[in-house]
Amino acid sequence: MADEKDELKMINHLLDVEKEANVLISQAMEEAAKKTSEARAKFNEEYKQKIDAIIEELKNKYEASVKEVSDDHANQIQKFEKSLDAKEEHYGDFKQLLDRLLLEKN
Repeated sequence: MADEKDELKMINHLLDVEKEANVLISQAMEEAAKKTSEARAKFNEEYKQKIDAIIEELKNKYEASVKEVSDDHANQIQKFEKSLDAKEEHYGDFKQLLDRLLLEKN
């Protein structure tokens, strides 16, 4: 009888140890999940900040490039218009050339 009580005490003690181990394992798993979640959130925030910085940099480069091309285009048009204005107009000579060419074909 004493042996049976000792065996029961030992079995109950082992069951208690197993319960405590399960509790510790559960707590460790919860802690690991919490730390993983926090690390993931931190990583995602850092990733978003880096991506936003890259996007802003590329946007600024694009806008600068568009402005440069636009300014260059406007300058070229302005130079071309000035060169046309500087040229002498020869309407009379042009009319004579057309008349001669048209009369030659007839």
